[in-house]
Amino acid sequence: MEQNKHDELELMMLGRTKMALFTCGAMLALAALPVMAQQPMDLKQVLEQALKHNTDVRNAALDQEAARNKVGETRADGLPQISAQGDLKFNPSIATQMLPGEILGRPGEQVPVQFGTKYIASVSGQVTQKLYDHRFLTGLQAAKQSEELYALLHLQTGEQVLYEVAGTYYKILDLKAQEASVDSQLATMAELERITKLQVGNQYKLKLDLQRVQVNRQNAITRRDGFTLQAEQQLNYLKVLMGMPVATDVRLVQPTDLGIVAPTPGSTALYEQRTDIKVLNQQIALQDLNIRATRAGYAPTLSAFGNLGWQAQSNAFDMYGSDGTWLKNAAIGATLAIPLFDGGRKHHQIAQQKVVRLQYQADLVHAENALAMEERNAIAALDNSWRTVEAQAGNLVLAEEVYGQTNSLYTEGIAPLTDLLDADQALSDSRTTYHSATLNYKLAELDLLKAQGKLNTLVQ
Repeated sequence: MEQNKHDELELMMLGRTKMALFTCGAMLALAALPVMAQQPMDLKQVLEQALKHNTDVRNAALDQEAARNKVGETRADGLPQISAQGDLKFNPSIATQMLPGEILGRPGEQVPVQFGTKYIASVSGQVTQKLYDHRFLTGLQAAKQSEELYALLHLQTGEQVLYEVAGTYYKILDLKAQEASVDSQLATMAELERITKLQVGNQYKLKLDLQRVQVNRQNAITRRDGFTLQAEQQLNYLKVLMGMPVATDVRLVQPTDLGIVAPTPGSTALYEQRTDIKVLNQQIALQDLNIRATRAGYAPTLSAFGNLGWQAQSNAFDMYGSDGTWLKNAAIGATLAIPLFDGGRKHHQIAQQKVVRLQYQADLVHAENALAMEERNAIAALDNSWRTVEAQAGNLVLAEEVYGQTNSLYTEGIAPLTDLLDADQALSDSRTTYHSATLNYKLAELDLLKAQGKLNTLVQ
């Protein structure tokens, strides 16, 4: 009896164990579904993703769409306006008026008479059409100019996103290169630590030498972890710029060649082609139209109208009965409105709009001067960055030679450990400085593209 119970208990536990294993396996399989390795993305793919999904770019596109619909709304004011109306009126007490008795054959008396019926129904339709309204015509032009302005703002937002995304992309590549450089240093230091341990065990080196190697190695690990953290933070920021969930797995292509070449002198930027300048010129043109539209308020307007309606009156709630009679009425005409005096309202509105135009004009002059400065500074920064890259590349080669020679001398027992650690640190600093120089070069190159209005070439 007890044996049977024991067997049943074992079978139950075995069944539960299988169920638990199956459940865990299913959960692991489901958890693995969304974790799919994403294809590495190069700079062009990152920029294209940002231009499609960045929040600022999408909002700018929506603003452009709203401006396009605004043109249709303004144009609708110039089309025929048609409306229909139906009324039903009940008079519990019909109005009474006093009429001279002479009219009704009762001279010398005032006779009360009720006019109308208890129920009055009417149906009517109206059509109006602008024939001439200078303010409407100018307003339609302004709406079209506004649509073009929002198209330029959309383009400008895209360029700003390109600049921000490309800069972040280069920073991530730099941090990854710094991380790989420290990893290479750690591999060398791990071997040095292993050799030093053997030497300490053979009493050829002091324990202090091993501790110094370990301290330097731990400092390198801390520095590597810092680069890793910064790269992860910048990558998360890049995902936000690309309009992607932060949890998305994104891998960036680590190009073998960043294209660090000597800058060639090019033509200066045509400021008229810069989106910033186009936006300001468009704002000035739009402000001119606003002034014209306000001034057009002094001009007369002419419109045509037509009315057609039917009315029925009855003392019973039966408009189609014997008492109900539907009477037709129609009217066609035109309305001419001539503004005479508005207390100087439009005069002061025009004065305000002229002030705004002067501000836009001042902004345009300042922008052209600022862009000239921006281009000069970008060219100078690019030349300086190139010289720095050349110098640091040579310095890196020299540091590698010094480390190699010092390592050989240390292995032969000629150079002390201090010289080897100093050479290793110098090599690490040279690598860091070189990578920083290449990053500064790419950022300076990016600044020059921005100054010359050529950021769109990054996605071409």
